[in-house]
Amino acid sequence: MSDETSTVTEQPGGDITESGGSNKGWLMAGIGVGAAALIGGGTYLGIQFLGGGGDQPDSVLPATSAAYVRVDLDPSAGQKVAAVRFFQGMDEDAKARLDQGEWREYVFEKLQEDGTIPADLSYEEDVKPWLGDRAGLAAIPNGEDEPIIAIAVQVKDGQKALDAVDQIIAAGDAESQDIGYYLDDDYIVFTQEAHVDTVKAAAEQGTLSDHDAYTSDMDDLGDAGIASYWMDSERIAEMSNSLTEAQDEFGAPSAVDMMSGPFGSSPMESMSGRSAGALRLNSDSIEIHGIGRGVENFTLPELADTAQLVLDLPSDTVGAFAVENGSAWVDMIWDAYGQQDAEGRQQVVNEAAAEGVTLPEDIKALVGDSLSLSVGPGLVEAINTMSQTETGMPALPIAYRVDSDSTRINTLLNDSLGLPPTALAQRTDEGILTLGMHQPYVDSLNAPADRLGDDATFKAAVPNAADAHWLFYVNVNDFEQYYLNEVQDQSTREALEALGAVGWSATVDNDTDSHFTLRFVADQ
Repeated sequence: MSDETSTVTEQPGGDITESGGSNKGWLMAGIGVGAAALIGGGTYLGIQFLGGGGDQPDSVLPATSAAYVRVDLDPSAGQKVAAVRFFQGMDEDAKARLDQGEWREYVFEKLQEDGTIPADLSYEEDVKPWLGDRAGLAAIPNGEDEPIIAIAVQVKDGQKALDAVDQIIAAGDAESQDIGYYLDDDYIVFTQEAHVDTVKAAAEQGTLSDHDAYTSDMDDLGDAGIASYWMDSERIAEMSNSLTEAQDEFGAPSAVDMMSGPFGSSPMESMSGRSAGALRLNSDSIEIHGIGRGVENFTLPELADTAQLVLDLPSDTVGAFAVENGSAWVDMIWDAYGQQDAEGRQQVVNEAAAEGVTLPEDIKALVGDSLSLSVGPGLVEAINTMSQTETGMPALPIAYRVDSDSTRINTLLNDSLGLPPTALAQRTDEGILTLGMHQPYVDSLNAPADRLGDDATFKAAVPNAADAHWLFYVNVNDFEQYYLNEVQDQSTREALEALGAVGWSATVDNDTDSHFTLRFVADQ
């Protein structure tokens, strides 16, 4: 501890509370981040350590938390397979230490070098004997005041952990904020000294692991991977005023301000529901999988029987974006707009009408029942060979394909937007309109011999494409030759070479629940 008097109090159940010492405000975060780094060490570390047992950090953090993040080194058996190919571009020293199973030592040394950890603290003697395998951080609403941050770090020996933390705290700057911490079962919980009693009392009333909504969401999420998060949108919204006031003190726009959009008010004012997500390692990919639960302020449109045009694109498609049941999404957003700002929406309607555009009907026509935007092979070559003197549309392999009212769309483009009828290459096949910049590419999208939906790389990047409302896909391999030589750092270049494709999809499960997956696929 510092030169000031500190106290150690035995709590019911054997908990120990210890506080004291004036230190920099960043020190508490430094301790938590440092411990998490020693524990987590990035996603690659999940390969090296097979984790330990015991409770999760949610067992000691309050059920009243608005947001929670955890790092865990006890992944499921399937995630213990090394995704080594993603990390070939690591710093050689870090890679060597990791391969030797010394990642924690490496991170500890780096923290010592930048002064976060005292130079006279030994990892082998002062840290290794007590440091556990898990850490969690919670943001807790605190009325009109700024949220309370609490960090729980798993320990194997409580007293040794307290002794080591005492030494770290004692080395801090005495002019800054105090840090309090206490031992709760197999965890040290850190927070500001002034909030120790508040956090402890809240946890005694109930922890996240006892919170029905949290446990239900995590059960729905499934495998929590090597890291996960959870948040309650309504609780986040409750904290928005205090967050805004904190930003105002620095004269900077708050996150709430920046989220205010065309509705004229912050979406935080009407936030509802909860979300959770997990970072998972697979043998050929890294993915972030997330869920949304309990949205109440609007009804999510469920997936209808649509054409799913993206699946019928050619298999050599290098980039795609798709929306299914888009007209229903426009209705949902349009209704929400009116509820937030009816006068503003009407003004937009009037201004659009003056330009010959009918809202929201014309937007619904543009997105239709199934929409795909695609990029074919040879895009960069086509751009590089574009004429500097020709005034017509360049022959680029880019196309817009939609299941909608083609006559209405052409009328909108030609009459309202003033685009000449011959400006774009196009074709219509059984109600499917395709517009592009190069007729041969536009023609190639109709009934290709090999479908994107059957392509192995696409299926690896977007494994549940057939059920997706929204979809995004890029085959990175097709662009490597154009940008890799521009990357000067060898480690970065090697890391980029390991990436084969990126895919994202989002699906509505019912009118209040949804899920998404973002996946980075290794080069085959």
